[in-house]
Amino acid sequence: MQFAHFTFDPETDRLGEGPLSEVYKAVDEQLGRTVALKILRAHAEIDPQADHRFLREAKHTSNLQHKNIATIYQYGKAEGTSFIAMEYLQGRTLDKIIKDQQQAGRGPTLGLEECVRILREVAEALEYVHRHGLVHRDLKPGNVMVLDDGSVKLLDFGIARAKDEASITQHGMLVGTVLYMSPEQVRGDELDVRSDVFAFGAVAYHVTTGQLPFPGKSFPEVCMAILDGNVKRPALVRPGFPAVLEQLILRCLAPDPAQRFPDAGAVHGALLALEGGAAAANGKSPAATISGTIVLVPVRCSGPTPDSCNELAGSLRKDLVSELKRMKNLQVVALDDVRLPDALDYDWILYTDLWVENGQGRIELRLECFDRGRGPRAPRETLLDRTEFHDKDEWALQDGLVTGAVRVLRKRLAEAASRPAASVARKVDEAIALARQAHEVLHRGMTKQLLASTTMFRRATELDPYCAIAHAGLAEALVRKYLYWDGDTTFLEEAREEANRALALDANCAEAHTALGFSFHLSGHTMDAQREYRRAMQLDNREWLAHRLLGAIYARAGNFKEASPLLRRAIALKPSHIGSYDHLYNVLRRLDRYEESLEIADQGIAAARTHLAQVPDNQEARLHMAMLQARLELDDDARATVQRAREVAPKDGYTAFHCACVHAILGDLAEAIEALTAAQARRYHIQAELQRNTDLDVLRAVPEFQALVG
Repeated sequence: MQFAHFTFDPETDRLGEGPLSEVYKAVDEQLGRTVALKILRAHAEIDPQADHRFLREAKHTSNLQHKNIATIYQYGKAEGTSFIAMEYLQGRTLDKIIKDQQQAGRGPTLGLEECVRILREVAEALEYVHRHGLVHRDLKPGNVMVLDDGSVKLLDFGIARAKDEASITQHGMLVGTVLYMSPEQVRGDELDVRSDVFAFGAVAYHVTTGQLPFPGKSFPEVCMAILDGNVKRPALVRPGFPAVLEQLILRCLAPDPAQRFPDAGAVHGALLALEGGAAAANGKSPAATISGTIVLVPVRCSGPTPDSCNELAGSLRKDLVSELKRMKNLQVVALDDVRLPDALDYDWILYTDLWVENGQGRIELRLECFDRGRGPRAPRETLLDRTEFHDKDEWALQDGLVTGAVRVLRKRLAEAASRPAASVARKVDEAIALARQAHEVLHRGMTKQLLASTTMFRRATELDPYCAIAHAGLAEALVRKYLYWDGDTTFLEEAREEANRALALDANCAEAHTALGFSFHLSGHTMDAQREYRRAMQLDNREWLAHRLLGAIYARAGNFKEASPLLRRAIALKPSHIGSYDHLYNVLRRLDRYEESLEIADQGIAAARTHLAQVPDNQEARLHMAMLQARLELDDDARATVQRAREVAPKDGYTAFHCACVHAILGDLAEAIEALTAAQARRYHIQAELQRNTDLDVLRAVPEFQALVG
């Protein structure tokens, strides 16, 4: 279909629709790019307010250039109908994510860590909106898009309004989506940015708990629940809910606007502080050792009450110095002047602006990061943050501001410490070469090879503490330790720390995203895993393991059509990894492509023989070759291969488990049970595989198998 200079198929390209508009994936023929084309419905054209809102959306959004806000390309009219051409986004809205999870019966939608990351990006976008004088007025999960790479976009400014702009609705009229409305919005009162803060709290409540904060069976019932203001504490809905996050959400949902955060900037600062304190709250070590000297210059006061600000500033700085001194290896120097002594060595300078009025306090932090040295010089980077707190009690206000500032600074200093300093001795090439060699050893399968590769990765980080792929490889090794050591989840936690450390060093490290995805994969957070695998492939289309693992997720979910090309790509990139052939064989069989499956099995067996001639201790290649032989009913060959695997590693848990799978395919039930029992005795984590591995289906009626499952 042709509409203006856009083409699209009205049936297959429909992305969504609302009461006033329809959205299509279209091609802009003038610029040759794909866009999301939003077209006002014909019946809405006769409503001046509808057309006005459409124009307002284009006008307001086109003035907002932010990484977390969808971009408007063009507003116009064609064939008597208004349209907006905007950035085409591939992903799912938050409401779709919540609905999908609930339909699957999985309770809360996302892991809390992922929730906080998404909410932080939404708050950052909303902060930008508020800073530009706008009130969104329709913040809801349906207007938050989580892209396939995990990034977040804020959408739909159709009823957004500038603070100094005349309303297009009459006083007392509801505008927005009632489930997430503030009480003042339900009443139809004039709104300010604190109404968006309430809506943000409602969205945060829904996405973190999986339940609406103000549920109801009808429109009036929901409105009454919001006006009553009685919300169930998140911890009562989702056990183990962090107290700090609960307090943040409940403050956003305060019925009285004066009790909420004053704007989204304050919410964003609180979320940054929460993220910064999360590691300490969970008893984890920070991602990097904070070592060096930070200089604090006197606090600068601003705001309408300079006397009360100056009175608070001195004691606040003393508390800030005391808290920072608690960080091991961090030297804190508090100056009485903004001028720095020439003889002073320093790594960071902290500038602090304090604003106070009627129990409201705000600290603006500017952290300048330097390469180690003395005297005046240009900073390597400058980091800006803000934290706010509200309490009529002066001591509580001071404590809240200091706590928030320290949390932010701890996070920022850890990030800065993760970046290379000029003075650190680094053997870059040696570290990279050793990390690559360790990856090869890691994928050979046996426990002793896992331990050897872990040692090699750690040695690589000693050669170069800033070697991202070494930290990423160590993360993957730790994930595999989870499998090899009784499913101990502390290994997954350590793996995520190492992967995040790698990403702090190199945000484009594909291997780190793969390792992070692997940790999510094994802990059951499949959506998070898929996002990380896709991100890895976007950064490096030669990252074979991301293709292999994402293909496995699709195959297990029954999406064989999507799994097939991913597994083919994994084979092309890493032909010596025989597990990819075995996965692809099963996918092709499910697609009824029998001849192709036989060809892939033959190719896998041949590749395994070639590789084992060069690397005879690669147990992964040997055992997956045995599986392919068993699938092709080459029973004697399969049993001979399994026998050789046992001779190579008679006490290895990985070997025992995969021998069990081969025996199950062959119908050797007693041998399969014996091997499974041996794998469990050697601490290999068999429980998850017992539940879902289809190769073991033949054993499910066997009492000994049922005992293992139990």
